[in-house]
Amino acid sequence: MVSGAGVGLVVAPKSLNPETLAWTELETELGWASIATSSSAIHALVLTDQSDPEGVGLSQVLNRPALKTARAAWANQNQRWIRSAIARLVDETLEPLPLALGGSLFDRETWRHIQLIPPGDTMSYQQLARKMNRSSAARAVASACGRNRLALLIPCHRVIRSDGGLGGYRWQLDRKARILTHEREAKRAAREG
Repeated sequence: MVSGAGVGLVVAPKSLNPETLAWTELETELGWASIATSSSAIHALVLTDQSDPEGVGLSQVLNRPALKTARAAWANQNQRWIRSAIARLVDETLEPLPLALGGSLFDRETWRHIQLIPPGDTMSYQQLARKMNRSSAARAVASACGRNRLALLIPCHRVIRSDGGLGGYRWQLDRKARILTHEREAKRAAREG
């Protein structure tokens, strides 16, 4: 396990027999959250405006056929992981969560650096590329953000344009703004409280 900013990272093994994934959804203050997990790690966490009772969105994000619906204990664990992902937006001292990362080496390097951005702070795509010692890779950094299938857990919402604009966000720009506001308000309250 490699750690990054307190989040446990588990790179899923490549095999001819892919792991069984089960999914669960939960309505949260950030919209509907759908999560796909194996027995040991989170493979995807997506945010949407409405329920997806068949898990179609997750299947598309993972580029896999229909996922099985998590039963009882597995569904409860998935819901705890969703709640923990949201809680970690303002408290990174919480227990690390195991993540199964896909993506290229560059994607994983980008995501690791994104996890080092503190809650409530932002960094431009260009600044992040420079932190990675790849100053000409701002567009590649933005593309890696777009391939992130672990909303909140790889906090791509903290990466913005150089001019201060939000840029893009796979899970909708208004949600990106709400998440950043949520983090900043919690940070301000912690300073004042």
